[in-house]
Amino acid sequence: MVTDCGVGLYREAKLNRMNIRVLKKFIPGIAVFLILLLLSGCDWMESSKKSYESIAVEDVIAKAHLSEAVEYSYVKDGHQRQKLDFYRYEGEEESKRPVVVWIHGGAWIKGNKGSIDPIAFEVAGLGKYNLISINYRLADDESAPWPEIVYDVKAALRWIKLNSKKLGIDPDKIILMGESAGAHLAALAALSSGVEELDGDKNPGASTDVKAAVLFYGPYNMSSLAVQKNSAIKSGMCEEPQYSSPILELLDCPKTDEGRYNIDTCDLRDVRAADPATYLDKSDPPVYLVHGEKDCIVPRGQSKALHDELDDVGVRNELISVEGGEHEVSSLGLEVQDIVEFINESFVDEKESVSDAE
Repeated sequence: MVTDCGVGLYREAKLNRMNIRVLKKFIPGIAVFLILLLLSGCDWMESSKKSYESIAVEDVIAKAHLSEAVEYSYVKDGHQRQKLDFYRYEGEEESKRPVVVWIHGGAWIKGNKGSIDPIAFEVAGLGKYNLISINYRLADDESAPWPEIVYDVKAALRWIKLNSKKLGIDPDKIILMGESAGAHLAALAALSSGVEELDGDKNPGASTDVKAAVLFYGPYNMSSLAVQKNSAIKSGMCEEPQYSSPILELLDCPKTDEGRYNIDTCDLRDVRAADPATYLDKSDPPVYLVHGEKDCIVPRGQSKALHDELDDVGVRNELISVEGGEHEVSSLGLEVQDIVEFINESFVDEKESVSDAE
């Protein structure tokens, strides 16, 4: 766990480690060199992150047969972060394709639509899907009090459906995918379709139904997250984070000096509203959960609890627990084919969604 550089640069370091995995595949010599530089400290990491990521991402995009990103605003005259990047699958001609919608992580207060884990490109390439990565207003933005962050995700989903014909997207085959805080937002959007208090009012005329959700090590229960984090710290398995709980930023809770992961100052109604399981019912889309057993950022118990709750209401789901896995996709040793098969099975489920965009 990186503490010297704070939570923001911890996120950047994690992205660089994931990109190293890709570099090893494509340009081994450069990968070794970059590993050595990464170990040299945070100053290099900040200054070189942009060019370093571009090398890895270009290789992954090319291998996945995806176009270069085209940026769109999903809210007319909206905030600068209400934008998305569209990567069109170019391998074969087809009028409309499924789309993976990637939601970046970063504790709800960091990251951007360029922070895409290579696995999203790999899944899109193998499945022959289009790919979209969205930005959203961050939790510490004064223009976005809770639950505006969720409104943005749903506004993006409606925009995608309303513009599906232009983009060559099948509006009934949208897959949400995210990691960490992005997995939380993906789960919340997938399981709360039609919940008026989380919908917002942008881009009316389309639903926010999706066909499946693929979630990497997300926090799904805010109350138990605080308990699990403190338990892991007290047991000695994990170090105490050098920052307050990001849940305080997400839910606009007053900060406290009594325990960095104390959320007692939060409104319990907001805590409950932020939990995806609050909205669970048997009509929800299939969910693919992945979590490392040595994750010290978001404990594995978060995915296990959501898995159990999905089982209880009869929603098809899989939980992949990875022994030794940490809070980064590259540590999980995942088979992309397994994810693609899960997604494709969701396309032939008996429940067929009807897009409002047609």
